[in-house]
Amino acid sequence: MKSIYRCMVCRKFIEEDTHCSVHAELFLDSIRRVRLSKLLSGLLRHYPWEIGINIDRNGWVNIDDLVYGIKTRWRNKELYQWVTKEHIIAIAKLDPKGRFEIKGNLIRARYGHSIDVRIKYEVYYPDMLYHGTSIDRLKSILRDGLKPMKRRFVHATTSIENALETGGRHGKPVVLRIDVDCLKKHSIPVYKATKDIYLIPYVPRECIVYD
Repeated sequence: MKSIYRCMVCRKFIEEDTHCSVHAELFLDSIRRVRLSKLLSGLLRHYPWEIGINIDRNGWVNIDDLVYGIKTRWRNKELYQWVTKEHIIAIAKLDPKGRFEIKGNLIRARYGHSIDVRIKYEVYYPDMLYHGTSIDRLKSILRDGLKPMKRRFVHATTSIENALETGGRHGKPVVLRIDVDCLKKHSIPVYKATKDIYLIPYVPRECIVYD
């Protein structure tokens, strides 16, 4: 993941060190960006109580409360004393997978929750969907289908590259193709979370294609 810069002219957050034809200032280096991004994903998707924040039924939380909780109540808070509201906003706006959404002074994770939130997604069936997994999970998937496990939905993508990246986090990657027409025949909805990420309640084995 790249470092984040801020343009000295228009003040826009960017991933290049030059903008508006001038040198941009380094705002957040890549190491801190990755560390904070992972923490935000965890707090907004899985364990908000760890820092005492309240996420509403639609997944939203006040950004100021989020910053305060991270700096005062997170177990490794000494690593995050530098965090400001602007750091949260910059990470959310430039996240390569569109994991976060900002509305006014509120932020939420767009998808990936294990906590009970009710985000309204558009039902949309793309032409092609892929799911990335690891080779050691392949046998059980081809037998039982794809299940959400601890999350609320199975994650799928229209990008083979994203699927490979996801599968590689757990071992030797394998990319499965999801038969979208098969999902339709089974009346299984597909929800669009971002430009590339889609959510499915369950994918039966007959809707999985492994070449």
